[in-house]
Amino acid sequence: MDSIDSYIQKQALAAALINMVVNPLLAFFINRNVDTVALSGIVVDTIITSIVMTWLVAVFSATDINRQLRAGRFKDENLPQPGPILSRLPRRGVLLGTVLFICTVLVMVTLTISMFFLFDITELSVNRVALFKGIYTGPVAYVVATLAIIRQCES
Repeated sequence: MDSIDSYIQKQALAAALINMVVNPLLAFFINRNVDTVALSGIVVDTIITSIVMTWLVAVFSATDINRQLRAGRFKDENLPQPGPILSRLPRRGVLLGTVLFICTVLVMVTLTISMFFLFDITELSVNRVALFKGIYTGPVAYVVATLAIIRQCES
């Protein structure tokens, strides 16, 4: 039987790997008929990806850990407790996913626009858009899954 720490790491890693594969493939297929994607298109894509991915990862992660907790899987363990900020967020997966996607959109759009302006990038080829999505969606999914699981562990 896995410990809670091992469970969190496995679930977060699974969310990261799935998103690092699925999101670049979607970007490639959606944009396959164009040569380049302008910064405005990348920002819109980042917003949509951040909303959908974050919400789904949060909902699925919260649902699964709640099922595990109800089944008594981690009853003899010292569960991680959310800190002062995380403990103030909603516990329900749907609402938690909504709050987390708002935060994710704000952070990712700010970072994307800043990075593109810093390096004077106005557009990317479709392959580079897919690479960009592969690079950022994994870590975001990992963090969101971890936060969603820890939020559910509050006693």
